[in-house]
Amino acid sequence: MLIVSISLIVIAVALIVVSFFVNDKFSDLEKEMEQLSFDVVQDKYKLERKMKVLEEELLGGSTPLHKFNEKKESAIHSVSEKDVAISLYQKGYTPSQISQFTSTSIEKVEEIIQSANVKGNVANES
Repeated sequence: MLIVSISLIVIAVALIVVSFFVNDKFSDLEKEMEQLSFDVVQDKYKLERKMKVLEEELLGGSTPLHKFNEKKESAIHSVSEKDVAISLYQKGYTPSQISQFTSTSIEKVEEIIQSANVKGNVANES
């Protein structure tokens, strides 16, 4: 009986040790999905920026109504940029990664994050 108990304990310890060396497929899949999500968001953001440039080139008119719409769109765009920065920060991306993604300066990204922290929009993650 003693031999059986010792052998079971040795097998259990061996399985625990082996489990540390086995590659975790779920963490790899999670990293891949996160990268894919990041790429999709980045492509969408770039596409929206290109569409805005194309719309400006096509419309090209400078009527007062057009100028009003441009101001309104730029305000919406800046809010969108802030939302993207805050969202990426909440997902754990660094300010330098967010800066690279949104094509804005690191200082501006840090300012957005700080203002969000002051307003309580970003939960403190430990």
